Amino acid sequence: MDNQISSTKLLFGLTIFIGLMPLTFTFSQNGTQLLLNTSLKYVVWCGQLIILLVLLLTKPKLSKNQLVGLSMLFALIPFAFTFNGNGLTFLILNKYTSSILSWAIASALLSKMLINTNFKPGH
Repeated sequence: MDNQISSTKLLFGLTIFIGLMPLTFTFSQNGTQLLLNTSLKYVVWCGQLIILLVLLLTKPKLSKNQLVGLSMLFALIPFAFTFNGNGLTFLILNKYTSSILSWAIASALLSKMLINTNFKPGH
């Protein structure tokens, strides 16, 4: 039982880490750059793909609140934006691979929540 709890905590923490990974940046001579704008974008994509496969192939014992929170994280991260002289600029939305993977993970998390729900018949 203790092993199950520790693996659930590990999966939850790893999922949050991978969820925020598209927002990571590096410092270079040109200033700060998103990791998705460098040659390391494949690391982000591989991390997102691994989490998606883990969620699809296993039955994580995450609570309903954790599933909702994680799915909102993955659904909203592609809409991260900054303000600059030209107005509003989306950071990740135009990085289609990362956005699609984030939304696929959010869908998988929501489906896990809905599949594990025991619906009571209405009267």
